[in-house]
Amino acid sequence: MHFKSPLSLCARRYKQYNTKIMRLIFLLLMFITLFGYGQTNYDKHDSLISEANAMRKNGNCEQAIDKYKNALNILIPNSSTPFFNLAECALKLNDLTLADEWIRKGVSVGGATKSYLKSYKGFIDIQDKEFYKQIISDYNKLRQKYFSSIDDIDLYLEIEELTSRDQFVRKTGMYLDGYSEVDYQNAGDAFFKAQRENDTVKANELKKIVFHKTDEKYKETTSELMKRVDSLNVARLMEITEKHGWQERAWIILWHQRGTYGEDNYVWNYFKPLIDKEIEEGKLSRDFWSSFEMHKEMMEQMKKGDFESIHVGEEPKKEIKIKKEKIKG
Repeated sequence: MHFKSPLSLCARRYKQYNTKIMRLIFLLLMFITLFGYGQTNYDKHDSLISEANAMRKNGNCEQAIDKYKNALNILIPNSSTPFFNLAECALKLNDLTLADEWIRKGVSVGGATKSYLKSYKGFIDIQDKEFYKQIISDYNKLRQKYFSSIDDIDLYLEIEELTSRDQFVRKTGMYLDGYSEVDYQNAGDAFFKAQRENDTVKANELKKIVFHKTDEKYKETTSELMKRVDSLNVARLMEITEKHGWQERAWIILWHQRGTYGEDNYVWNYFKPLIDKEIEEGKLSRDFWSSFEMHKEMMEQMKKGDFESIHVGEEPKKEIKIKKEKIKG
């Protein structure tokens, strides 16, 4: 089994090269937008996070910490990464008390999962520290605190159901080939450990699970199932969005429709103007579409490639019909 095709390597190099350019373009557009429309809380938050990230990478940890704190005082993003980034800066300054505080907040306020808590690169060197072990021990209490802060737990759980279904259908090939979720998790943990220890032999052995490729005899079945599930998920997400507005944790469902981003179809004709409106109202970040735009540009630059991407599946007629009736009404 080949781990990475020349195309995927090319795509990775292109993305790495292009990321800096896209960041500069984003910052320029944000600058223009701020003066043209006035700052929203997301604008202020995103600008501070961008500055903090740059300072962290340049080793200006004290300044970065201040920027992260200011950003997180403005709003709580749908991500625990800024909390962990701040904690990483504290670790570099050898301030374990501050690091402990913000790692915990990353779980109790930012909603970090245990897997992310354990795999965050900035925490690799503290895995054996007593304070970090205590955080892991306290994880359930911290996680419960996060759940208790959710306003509409039923809505939260329904989005969780949609995203879980989205992820499950993308693992059916792995299941059909005999690998369980536990196999995948254990292989992932062992793979990253082998990478840290430069054990290339062990890492190569684990690639067939971590970077699993579905057996050819199952591909048609899994592909068709994925399209149907994606369509049903999108239809239900439309109903939820119409009633409750856009749900940031549902981002992955739209991301898996990125293959047709910008095209004239029922997915983007509904979500693009709705999300654009929420961005202008200050309910979402102006950076929302940046990864979609980057993907679209990459695809245009690699037209000859056989690049894997999930496209819009067959529209589930009953759900879409109901949806259209609601929109007209």
